[in-house]
Amino acid sequence: MCGIYSVVTKKGHLEEKSLDAMLASLSRRGPDDQGVLKFPHCTLGQTRLSIIDLSGGHQPMRDNKRNTAITFNGEIYNYRELKKELESKGHHFSTNSDTEVILKTYIEYGNDCPKHLDGMFAFAIWDEEKQSLFMARDRFGKKPLYYAYDAERNLMLASEIKALFASGRLQGEIDPEALDNYLALMYIPPTRTIYKNVFTLLPAEYAVYRDGTLTKNKYWQLEYKPIHISYAGAKEEIRRLFTEAVKKRLVADVEIGSFLSGGVDSTLVTAYAQKFTDRPLKTFSLGYGDYRNELPYAEEAAKKIGTDHYTLQASEDLLEVLKESIAYFDEPHADSSDFPQSLLSKFAASKVKVALSGDGADELFMGYGWYQKHWHLSLRKHPVEKLFLNPFQGYLRHISIFNESERKRLWNDGNHTEAFVSSKLAGSRLDPIAKINLFDLTTYLPGQLLSKIDRMGMMYGLEVRSPFLDHQLAEFVYNLPIEFKMNRNHGNKIILKDILSEIMPKEFVYRRKQGFGAPVKEWLKTEPMRSFAQSHLGDNAVIFIYLKKEKVQKLLFSFYTDNDESVYYKIWVLLCLELWFQSHRQYHA
Repeated sequence: MCGIYSVVTKKGHLEEKSLDAMLASLSRRGPDDQGVLKFPHCTLGQTRLSIIDLSGGHQPMRDNKRNTAITFNGEIYNYRELKKELESKGHHFSTNSDTEVILKTYIEYGNDCPKHLDGMFAFAIWDEEKQSLFMARDRFGKKPLYYAYDAERNLMLASEIKALFASGRLQGEIDPEALDNYLALMYIPPTRTIYKNVFTLLPAEYAVYRDGTLTKNKYWQLEYKPIHISYAGAKEEIRRLFTEAVKKRLVADVEIGSFLSGGVDSTLVTAYAQKFTDRPLKTFSLGYGDYRNELPYAEEAAKKIGTDHYTLQASEDLLEVLKESIAYFDEPHADSSDFPQSLLSKFAASKVKVALSGDGADELFMGYGWYQKHWHLSLRKHPVEKLFLNPFQGYLRHISIFNESERKRLWNDGNHTEAFVSSKLAGSRLDPIAKINLFDLTTYLPGQLLSKIDRMGMMYGLEVRSPFLDHQLAEFVYNLPIEFKMNRNHGNKIILKDILSEIMPKEFVYRRKQGFGAPVKEWLKTEPMRSFAQSHLGDNAVIFIYLKKEKVQKLLFSFYTDNDESVYYKIWVLLCLELWFQSHRQYHA
């Protein structure tokens, strides 16, 4: 895992201090090594977290035959198979790294290169002969890639937005419509950034920059092609695909651990990983003390599976951790599990360089309560939603922190409300439940969950791998009958829980889902958090440049004076936004 950048210039190179600053800003992503490679009109830079071919995988890497070079962030799980295939086509390798395999794959297949890669990745390849920069991002968007243009129209590309700003050649312009999306979702959708003048390559997208023009294309997407198969047949195929997904993610030249919450997803990942590990797997879990504590379940799973288990207790006295975590995010992000994930990543990074996680299972196997919410709505309590909204419309209403009318009233100047659902999805003929699922997989997963996992892991030089997001497994599960995943009578993640029941007791498997989020409502009520929130959202808050002070402070009054608990997450989202603005004010006007 690494931090990368690339700069393509019209004349010469950027000044050394700009390049040095960009590299330094990425040091946490790659503490083991760093390098810079220059061509007449392109500079490639990289900071490295050494995972595969520790001695021979230095980057940026120049090809041993052609005048072509790569800077790469990620892991390619099928690199050994690809290497054999490429050798049979006459390619000769100088290293045992997956980095060189990508380079040779590009030389052999050109723009189709990403289609051959199985892994998580973001990379840039400079082709001196073509005078072009080829860049690509993995299918689900596990690894980030941002780009922007400076005043001279030089292209700058990097793993994190802070590296673009570190060049000193760019200042961010806040995009009010992106900010409005944040107020609705608590994160910035993966199709845009918080800045008008900074852009992101989308998941499963590649781009070619040549002669001052950037051309982007999609190389993969989840396609709805229903599979007709028995439940038993589907279960057996999931078991096979999942086994292969876990095995390939155990390839590394360093020790691999696993996050183990004691939930269905992480327990399955850990159990399958331990099968292919010749020593007890190091596992890590976090609890919230008296508020909510799943540590006993994690410990039960660890004992049953036979791992070397480590636990960490979080407490409400985490204000500095909260501030540090938010400061590391390039964009506003208010998931209540952000700073617990930061704590757990720091804890795991003290023992291992790589950790497996169960991320992606809830999206693929419909594990969230919102998939069944519409079925269980009370007609008396929710007549409008029950009678006039379909499950997808109700879902959008449910996930919106601030609804559209609330956001309109929040804005200081004008109306910047902006839809966060693509017109293509909104207008599709998919079943409402299928629409929820596709939104979760293409918006919520990359925009919220994967950005959290990447940033909070790389903040401490920890690589996180997600077996459930193996694209072959995902393609199969996505097209299974919905009733294999969830229904009215048997809850959600039906087939996944059935598989776990072969390993763990039923009372463990079928207990109520708790989730990893912190007990924000309870913490906000404590005196330290009350003072912290009221101080940061006081008269001099930065967010009042954009949002009405009286509306924000009315929410504080409602929660702390009128004891209206319904507004607690609105306060949390605004508090995280204020902390983000305070820690990033040097990057924008």
